[in-house]
Amino acid sequence: MALARRQLAEQGPGALSLRAIAREMGTASSALYRYFPSQSDLVTALCVEAYDSLADAVIAARDAQPAGDHAGRWAALSHAWRRWSLEHPADFALIFGTPLPGYQAPPEATAAAAGRSIAAAAALYAAAVQAGAADPARAQIPAGLETGALWGTLAGDSGLAGQPQIAGIVIGAWTCLLGYLTAEIFGSLTQIITSTGLLYQAHVRTVMLGMGYQPALLHPRATSQGG
Repeated sequence: MALARRQLAEQGPGALSLRAIAREMGTASSALYRYFPSQSDLVTALCVEAYDSLADAVIAARDAQPAGDHAGRWAALSHAWRRWSLEHPADFALIFGTPLPGYQAPPEATAAAAGRSIAAAAALYAAAVQAGAADPARAQIPAGLETGALWGTLAGDSGLAGQPQIAGIVIGAWTCLLGYLTAEIFGSLTQIITSTGLLYQAHVRTVMLGMGYQPALLHPRATSQGG
């Protein structure tokens, strides 16, 4: 997998080749095909690794903050996502871009890893609401949303499955952050704004206000973790 990841970083997912990897390893390609029957299977394995790497990073950043600092924990998670994305642009492109023409990640293989980050964010926001650090009524998300089966899977036994408004707030915030990171990594944002870290700090604050976090809790320490 290390060789596959290096090939991914250097040449992109379209250039992934089991034969080339086997050649570098000094082994027959047939040996690799026992583990990865196709290029798509290799890409799927790399996707799972990337999702897990992202989840590990954001969860560690969240948990490094005091349990009672609900705003700081969300800000830490948000800034950790950006740091991970900038440090792993090939992985970011793999899971948030288009890995291969026609490739569709099989949910049964990737859903658990892909959902870890979002589930962590949802649990974090729910704790903030319970503690009074965030008020869903301040958000613009209606309470009457309908959620799909995947939300129930992500919620697990946390009690969030029956809270569609929280689902909408968290997913709305998650996609806002993803949109910024996509523009920074794939787009021309860095040519428009050179201090993208400073802008991201403001973006995180804006997202948190939109989620209903109490403004008084968004002190500088909660928004100064991005570079």
